[in-house]
Amino acid sequence: MDVPGTQAVWVKTFGCSHNISDSEYMAGQLQDYGYRRESAGCNPADLWLINSCTVKGPSQAGMSSLIAVGRAGGKRLLVAGCVPQGDKRLPELQGVSVLGVTQIDRVVEAVEETLRGNTVRLLAKKELPRLDLPKVRRNRHIEIVPISTGCLGACTYCKTKHARGHLGSYDPAALVERVRQAAADPWVREIWISSEDTGAYGRDIGCSLPELLDALIAVLPPDGRTMLRVGMTNPPYVLEHLEALSAALRHPCVFSYLHVPVQSGSDAVLDSMKREYTVAEFRRVVDTLLAGVPGMELATDIITAFPGESPGDHVRTLELLRQYRFPHTHISQFYPRSVGARGERGGCVGGRVGVGGRCVGRVWVWVCGVRGWRRGGGRRGGERGVEGRGREGCVWGGVCG
Repeated sequence: MDVPGTQAVWVKTFGCSHNISDSEYMAGQLQDYGYRRESAGCNPADLWLINSCTVKGPSQAGMSSLIAVGRAGGKRLLVAGCVPQGDKRLPELQGVSVLGVTQIDRVVEAVEETLRGNTVRLLAKKELPRLDLPKVRRNRHIEIVPISTGCLGACTYCKTKHARGHLGSYDPAALVERVRQAAADPWVREIWISSEDTGAYGRDIGCSLPELLDALIAVLPPDGRTMLRVGMTNPPYVLEHLEALSAALRHPCVFSYLHVPVQSGSDAVLDSMKREYTVAEFRRVVDTLLAGVPGMELATDIITAFPGESPGDHVRTLELLRQYRFPHTHISQFYPRSVGARGERGGCVGGRVGVGGRCVGRVWVWVCGVRGWRRGGGRRGGERGVEGRGREGCVWGGVCG
């Protein structure tokens, strides 16, 4: 019989940088306890730790397929992340161990019990996991620091709020110390601050994102060898801080890059999504940042085929993209979710699938005049994936379906 703490564990992560950070913390604890991290593939591992994502249908489907493969191969399975936290009654989760998003500091216990043949279900919500837990970075040059969990929104298409809950911000002093330690590591060249909505940081504890950024910048090496990247922010909670945010993004130790999802160029669709801002307010965010930050690079998200979207709504979205020519445009097909942030079925309940639904097999957004996509480089956003280039220098922002 294997000695506890000596078996091999394979970690598979779906989803955002916050999920990646959670997996790094879990891997660090397991390695400290003596478990071997299987990096050569899933087959040799004694246990599969699957950190799941519920934000889109394909991510959850990928988790489900992996569980089925693991069951067929007789693997011990532990499923963590947003899916079991948000929907523990899913049929594919029955009979496997599950670990909630605030329970990652109990991963060693969950792995031990699962390897003994027991099924554990650790889903109770509790205080935020400590930031000083052992950690194994997926990329040793990038430290991901979660600054909060949950959000203040109630988007009708999103299940993440159901899993991560209401906004919970980390104490600024703990975040400053974590960034100080990461910046002192000679391997670390980028520090990414991450959450479900960085712009909302601190509203539950009497603080703000610009105040946090000032404190973090103060502990970065002044020679710029370690750069800070600000994670995704929704428009509503940065409107009052645009000048201060611009000042932080102008700092030579901060990437002049920000991900600000718009989702639609139509106010009617945004209202149906319960996004809590208008297209004009989104434009104000974009215009202020582009004017106030030299070399500013912006990313945005689009959801196509949202229920009730009309041809006119779709055209307004395309016009917005043509105007700003975002270097990064992430396009997603609308996927009905079983539970939205308000306990509804995702999207407009009972609504007609929008105009994009007739072409979801291939939705191309052409942004002409951009000279292609880059990976890494300069102060413009750190590590980035290479997308595609069309004819005559046109760049497509994505494809769904």
